[in-house]
Parts: sequence; C-alpha cells; structure tokens
Amino acid sequence: MTAVHVLVPVKALGLAKTRLAHALEPSTRSDLVIAMLIDTVSAVLGVPETVATVVTSDPVATEVAFAHGAQVLPDPAHRGESDPLNTALDLAARRIRAQSPGIDLVALQADLPALRSPELTTALTEARSFGTAIVVDHTGDGTSALFQCRPDRPLEPMFGIESARRHIRSGARALTDPLDGLRLDVDTLDDLEAAVRLGTGDATSRVLDRIGFLLPERAPGVRR
Repeated sequence: MTAVHVLVPVKALGLAKTRLAHALEPSTRSDLVIAMLIDTVSAVLGVPETVATVVTSDPVATEVAFAHGAQVLPDPAHRGESDPLNTALDLAARRIRAQSPGIDLVALQADLPALRSPELTTALTEARSFGTAIVVDHTGDGTSALFQCRPDRPLEPMFGIESARRHIRSGARALTDPLDGLRLDVDTLDDLEAAVRLGTGDATSRVLDRIGFLLPERAPGVRR
C-alpha cells in the first residue's frame, strides 16, 4: 500500500536554470535539468511505499518521468499567472488527496542531484512526528521539501521568495537533521559545485562528465 505521494514540479525546460546561462549553453542546461530530475525521482522511488508524480506540461520532462517510473500530472497554470508553481502543486495535491484521502503528501524540488533515499526517509519519519514540516534549503531562505502528513490538512504550498519563513508562519516545523543532499537544490554554479562535492546521482554525473565540468579546486577523493 502506498503511504506517501511525492509531487515534483518541473517548469518548461526552456525557462529552467537561467542563473546558469553564463556558464552553460541552453541545450546543456536542459540536459542538466532532466538529469537532476532523474536523480531526484530515483531517490524518491528508493523510499518504500512511495509514489513520485512529476507535475509538468513539458513534453520531454513528461517522457522522462514516465520512463523512470514516475507518474505525471499536467501543469494547469496559465501563462502570466502570478503564482504558477504553488497553483500547480495545490491542484495536484487536491487531486491526489481526493483519490487517496489518508496519504502523506510531499512537495519536492526537482533539482536535488545529491539527494539519497535514506535522507528522504529520515526527513519523512521526522515530519510525521510533527504533522506538517519543511526542509529549509541550503540558503536558509527557501524550501526544498514540504511535508503534509496530516490527512485533515491541505498541502498549502508557499514556494518562492522567503518561502521557509512563510511555511513556518503557517505552522510547518523546520526539520533539524543535516539532510545535506535534500537541502541542496541547484540554481547557481556554486550550488552545482557543492552538489558535486557531496556526490551527484548517476544521471547528473554523466552530464557533468560529458561537458567536462570540473571543480575549481578538486579535493582528493571527491566522488562524481
């Protein structure tokens, strides 16, 4: 029996990771986004009794999600909508709860290439003790994961600027375990370098190896 449903939103690939535009060509950025999605979904599916659903309207992301064992829900957001990410997550969460009322819900960033299944399992266990919880990202301001483990409460996603503060004000507890891979969503070149130091998943590693991505100062024994 499925115990937890993880929602992973993915925007159109052409709009993704613009903060890496100075370092990576558009096609390489798209390849990296897809690779990080694969590694994120793989880590999610390594957690027992878990379903991963990618929320996207991008055809490539849809195909990749299906190919790697995830379900897909279309992103319902319209062009120009003020809050498309949270709208998409809210609608997807409501649909899943309508089908499975007692299920735990998680909204997870799609760009977590250093995430490992045991980290997500640890976070889920702690989140269930609180009911509603978040993992604050490595910047201290954002949210890399939102957990709603109370069947009587909606997901209430508030991703965006200073989302950690807004989630906490709404009643979510910030998890305290290190959870380094779960906290490290990749938006900048520094983030990518940090992920390589932690150890990226197989798909991300293949893309980085193909483009010859190197750390400025590679420490001995760093895993790629």
